[in-house]
Amino acid sequence: MYLFEQAAKGIATLIAPNLLRYEVIATAQYYRLPIESIVQLMEEQFRYNINLIEPNNTHWSKAIDIIKVGHPKNGYPSIYDSIFHAVANVEDGTLVTADHKHYEKTKSEAHIVMLDNLMGHLRF
Repeated sequence: MYLFEQAAKGIATLIAPNLLRYEVIATAQYYRLPIESIVQLMEEQFRYNINLIEPNNTHWSKAIDIIKVGHPKNGYPSIYDSIFHAVANVEDGTLVTADHKHYEKTKSEAHIVMLDNLMGHLRF
């Protein structure tokens, strides 16, 4: 919630690839949440707090670089997670993630922080 509050105050800018729509709906479906309500909330956030972008060639090129960072034993980052990370990287931002696997595979790429770590440094 903190990130949305900071964005609403104009302190932070939230940006994501338009893939976020699919990710949110897929997650709502997986957890059997009321999809119509989730979509409505999501659309409000997109209208006021989150800038959705269509990834360009620079974003995709960086995402391709990121998916190569893994290792055969531990696996490689998914293209889905990597496009979010690439947008953060190219736009000189920070990917805030709760995905420990992606973080561990790609922390060398910078522009990424675990949500747990971010929340531990914030004051409410």
